[in-house]
Amino acid sequence: MKKDGLIYTVIVSILAAFLFVFLLSMAYGATKGKVEENQRLTEARAYLIASGVDITNEKNIEETFDRYFPNFQTDTSYQRTNVNGESLIISPFQGNGLWGIITGVIGFSSDLQHIVGFEVVSHVETPGLGGRIDESWFKNQFKGEFVGKGLIVKHGGNGGDTDPGNGQVDGITGASRTSDAIQVIVNNQIDILKKDLGGKN
Repeated sequence: MKKDGLIYTVIVSILAAFLFVFLLSMAYGATKGKVEENQRLTEARAYLIASGVDITNEKNIEETFDRYFPNFQTDTSYQRTNVNGESLIISPFQGNGLWGIITGVIGFSSDLQHIVGFEVVSHVETPGLGGRIDESWFKNQFKGEFVGKGLIVKHGGNGGDTDPGNGQVDGITGASRTSDAIQVIVNNQIDILKKDLGGKN
């Protein structure tokens, strides 16, 4: 068989593709468990942060999560927990950002009037611009924020609104579309929870 012939080229291409797919399958199988474990830990960490729980000891994430969410259910829009004697509503969220879906977890007081914590789990926003939504200065603004009439993400702020009573957080300079998306996501989540909870909160 000629090495410069069509049949040889096709056979070699098929064998190379098969070998590549086989190696990828082996790598996927070998790392699948670890990937799933890391995803569980990331989500557990997000729920705890949104609940205002101190998680300085990262090694005990799962144990701490099980303590605060012993009856965790995946088929509901919210979880209930109790932190320092306060009843909280903790809810996963997702919504459209500039380039794709933003997911995370947000915690509220039981009357949905104040945000307890806000944590981003995943996004594909622009690094250095919209991607800054997962920076501490941005997320920390949400702690204790009053959202009785909804949250406003304001433009042109100084990089961190410090008044939890004004219902506002500073957006990210140069990332107005992502900042607006966060406002929509949070307010939509409040509306969803009000509807789902009805008179139960």
